[in-house]
This record gives sequence, structure tokens and C-alpha cells, in this order.
Amino acid sequence: MEFETTAGAFDGVRRARAMAEFAEWQLITRHHDRRVAEIDRSDDIVLSKELARREVTLEIAQALRVTERHVWAIVFETETLRERTPAVWAAFGAGDVDASRVSAIADTAERLTERGSWEALERAAITYASTHTVGEVKGWLRRFRARIEPEQAATETARAVETRRVSVTHNDDGTSWLNALLPTGVAIAAAERLRKAARALPGIDPETDTRDTRTRDQKQADILGHWLTSCTGTSTEIRAEIAISIAATDLIGLTTGPGITRDGEPLGHEWVRELAASEHTVFRRLVLDPMGGVLDTTVLAYRPTESLRQALHWRDGTCRVAGCRAPVFETDLDHAQDYDSGGETSARNLRCLCRKHHNMKSHGHLAERHLDPPASWTERYVTSAPPMLS
Repeated sequence: MEFETTAGAFDGVRRARAMAEFAEWQLITRHHDRRVAEIDRSDDIVLSKELARREVTLEIAQALRVTERHVWAIVFETETLRERTPAVWAAFGAGDVDASRVSAIADTAERLTERGSWEALERAAITYASTHTVGEVKGWLRRFRARIEPEQAATETARAVETRRVSVTHNDDGTSWLNALLPTGVAIAAAERLRKAARALPGIDPETDTRDTRTRDQKQADILGHWLTSCTGTSTEIRAEIAISIAATDLIGLTTGPGITRDGEPLGHEWVRELAASEHTVFRRLVLDPMGGVLDTTVLAYRPTESLRQALHWRDGTCRVAGCRAPVFETDLDHAQDYDSGGETSARNLRCLCRKHHNMKSHGHLAERHLDPPASWTERYVTSAPPMLS
């Protein structure tokens, strides 16, 4: 009862904050629209009108102590929401979603080209955005766009890949950042290879018999530096493990949906098909129920089999605690009902929890209400309004 009262208070604060952000957006937009309309009605030359519009943006930015770019983004996103997803704009005003979420939705709406896609986004986005973190919402929006308009998404990806590059930024303390803009699949594969290489290093140096005290991040940085400074060649064939799910119809070309990485990132079907053609690719069949859930399996032992572990990693993708994005390779398989108390080693009773949340659960400080339900690997989007029944 106490938690319910507290949760209600938190929800009230969340809504009040969202409504205050809506009030700010509405004030900015109304003032901007009114002043721009006055400028457009004037007899000034085109250049003078354009400079006057910029002055309006500057006035608002200085009054709010924000940048001109921030003001322009609010004006542009408000226009997009009102024209393409008015229900999302209304939900913003009601406090159901806040500015960061509607901004992400507006960005996706602007990228979509078909009216039917806008309508599908409007119907699906509000419910998801009001119950998930901003990071989860952005990932969902990327998957939504890759599924709804695959050709346009593939074209945009191809343009983005053309800008791939590497840069070095020097710090003031003798360290530097090495940054690489890569195709998502290649970046995931590289990160997975680094992770596995770091985990494979012995804890005790066999030559000096001393303990390796480096953190995982330090090991990965050292390995990357070694690889880049001691290897030659410019062509690459992916040998690292990269886990991707893709519907059979998408894989063989009957449909054009994306592949999905274990943490929910969409990958273009053409790249996934090319990867599938490699002699080194290993296929695993993931059997789903009609709603997209991984079908259950039970093992008569405390430790799950490797096949069950793989299936649960696919099902959950990340730590199951709502809002936690810890990847599955950093999680433990936790028995919801303790094994010693009769809990099964089954998909129904197991879930992926990061070490922090696993420890909280083990000591009685993680209630079931903090966990998300198992992920569904079938995301459905209604692309047209259902028929009216008389």
C-alpha cells in the first residue's frame, strides 16, 4: 500500500514535468508562429524577412537561456508532430509522454515517407513510449522504421555507410580517443570479438606468475591497440560471433524485414543474407509461439543446458529489469522461484538478470513488479485502420 501511494506520487511528478515541457513547447511555437506570420505579411525583401525570422529564434533562445538550435528543433518537431502524428502531440499535452520521447518520435515521423506509416506510428508509439525508457523507445523506433519502410531505411543506411571514418581526439592527460564510424553489424562483431578475447586472457601471467589486475575495459583497450599496431591487411571476413535473428521469409527474400541483434538493433536484410552465405555462419533454429514468445523448455537439473541458455539469451536480450540495458553476456540466469524451493530450471522460471540486480533479488530487494515480461520477437504494426463493424 505504501509503495502504491509513493508510485502514484512519482507518476504525478512525471506527468507534471511532461506537461510543463509541453507548455514550454507550446509557448515557443505559438510565439514563433505569430511573429513569423507578421514578418511574412510585411513588404520587406526576401533576405530581410529571412533575417527577421532568425531574430525571432534568437529572442526566444535568449529568453529561455538555450541555444537557437534548440529552439528551432522544438519548432520543427512540433510542426512534424501536429501534421503527421497529432495523437502523439495530444498525449504529450496530457503528460503521457515527455519531451525526450516525443522528440524521438518526431524524428522518426519526419523520416517516414508514407501516410500509412505515419498512422501506424501514431497508433503504436504512444503505448510503447509511455511504458519504456528513452533508450528503449529509440531502439523500438529504429526497428519500426526498418520493418515499415525497409527500402527507405536501407537507402539511408547506405548513405550513412559512405561516411564511415576513423578519427583521433587527444585529451590533456596523455590519452586519446580512437573513434570509428562503422556499419552496425561490423561494430557489434568487433565488440564481441574484443569481449571474448579479453575474457580468454589468463588471470595469472604464465611467464611471471603474477595476477592480471587489469579491468575488462583495460584488457579490451590493450587488445585493440595490439591488434591495430601489429596486424596488416585491408580486407576483412567476419569471424567473430554476432548473434542475429531474422525471419525465414526475410532471409530467403520473400519479404524484406530486417535482421535483429540480440539487444534489439535492426540490420539490413541484404547484409544479413550476405553474412548467412559465409561458410563460417552457424544457424540456430529459434522456435516461437504465435505471439512471438520463445517456447518453453524444462531441464531436470539446476544448471540450464547450453541450448536453453542460448534461447533465454535470445528471449530476454538484456537484463529483464525494466529499463536496465545490460547485455545478456553480462547477466546471470536467475530462478524466479528458487531451485531449492521446487523451482524448475525452465524458460518459464528463468530470466536474465545482471549481476547487480541478481544480487538484489537474492537478498530480497528486487520485487517482481520491477521486471519486464519476456520479450516478444514478433512486433506487430497496424498499417491501416481496422474496418468499422456495424
